[in-house]
Amino acid sequence: MRALVTGAAGLIGAHIVRALVGAGHEVRCLVRQTSRRGSLDGLPVTCVVVDLLDAGTGLDVACAGCDMVFHTAAHYAYGGVNSVEQRRTAVVGTETLLRACARQGVRSVVVTSSSVVFGYRDDAVGISEAAVLASGDGEPSYVAAKIAQHRHSLRMAEVLGLDVRLACPTMTIGPTGSRLGPSNGMIAAYLVDPFGCTFSGGCNIVSARDVAAGHLLIADHGIAGESYLLGGENLTWRQVHGMIAELAGVAAPRLELNHAASFLAATAEEIRAAMSGQPALSTREQAGMVGRYYWYLHTKAGELGYSPRRAREALIETISWLAASPHIARETRTDMHLSPDIYRFRSAKSEILH
Repeated sequence: MRALVTGAAGLIGAHIVRALVGAGHEVRCLVRQTSRRGSLDGLPVTCVVVDLLDAGTGLDVACAGCDMVFHTAAHYAYGGVNSVEQRRTAVVGTETLLRACARQGVRSVVVTSSSVVFGYRDDAVGISEAAVLASGDGEPSYVAAKIAQHRHSLRMAEVLGLDVRLACPTMTIGPTGSRLGPSNGMIAAYLVDPFGCTFSGGCNIVSARDVAAGHLLIADHGIAGESYLLGGENLTWRQVHGMIAELAGVAAPRLELNHAASFLAATAEEIRAAMSGQPALSTREQAGMVGRYYWYLHTKAGELGYSPRRAREALIETISWLAASPHIARETRTDMHLSPDIYRFRSAKSEILH
């Protein structure tokens, strides 16, 4: 199979590329001129430099001869990105790509949506794909953009007569050669927090490798027009932060912030980031999501053979990478005392590589 992956340099895109290469498929990688391509180094892939919003023939050339397209490109950010541009990329960029796929006779397209399109609950109950899509009103611009993309993808599939399936990953963590992103940034934010802050509510943590495997399962066995949640494990924020603390060897969570305190802390972080010229590790948009349960069920994907690892395993891999990455300052690294499980993971990975 010949596959095209958009957003191929990003966290999810790069893991899909590796999964496709590992399965013996021919892969084209759609990237922007400014994309960091470190995650693709050494892979037998062809990179095509095209902007999703380019109205020219670039996307047609990229899609030509492809059996499958995985569309992961997006502005994944809570703050720091123009909301109009974020929505334009999600909606107009997706339509432009789908029209090119239809013209070039692509067999099917897997669009990477998000679990947040199905909303959240105020109690600790998992949400399935049977839930009605959230309205997006009053939500962070990223959430609203993904909901609009999800709806528009289904609408364009009908208009174009195109086989479109939607993958809806939860909070995806893992090694990346691109920017840190909100999900990995959540871990980094806790590591540099001297107060050990946590929040009420919870989230669903999943490994990027499992999300990539889920995309391939949807491509091979999914049904046109269907949406599939790709999650891992539902945890409270105190459980997540406690696990990070134990694995990284830092202080356990001891201060639970409410909405007001979270907003003030995020404001301070945004000011620090602006002064240092670095991306904020937490934002006021994210603070507005505190107290909610973003818990999801992946039963439907499980029927395709999807079987994700536990959140602890995903965190071990991610913290192992993050601790040695330039995203963590030397001062922070000095205060960390990595768990033996991290060293066992590194040892096993080294043996596999050699």
